[in-house]
Amino acid sequence: MAITSDIQDRIEAFARELRGELSAVDDSDALSLLDAVETQAVQIGDAIHAELIKQWSADQPAEDESICPECGQPGRYEGSRERELIGRRGPVTVTEPQYFCPCCRKAFFPADPNDRR
Repeated sequence: MAITSDIQDRIEAFARELRGELSAVDDSDALSLLDAVETQAVQIGDAIHAELIKQWSADQPAEDESICPECGQPGRYEGSRERELIGRRGPVTVTEPQYFCPCCRKAFFPADPNDRR
């Protein structure tokens, strides 16, 4: 997804809001003030990344039934689970629907066909 001009405007406004807090950064352990500000900016970027992924995964719709990858029979929705994935910027917690196959007596997660728990 490309960053639209509207999103860029919102990023600039958000950065202006944070600027006061960043100017009070403790740079005693940093090589320079620029290094301290850059460290904070990376941490903010990581937090935004994690929150966007978390919200996106929570918005994924669950169906009442899903097909079991083992036997091909319908499984029933059992709720959702959270799990930690490693994204490009580090660990991210996602929420995904969990199903149960009464035939195989196993839980499965359609979002991850390699997960056979």
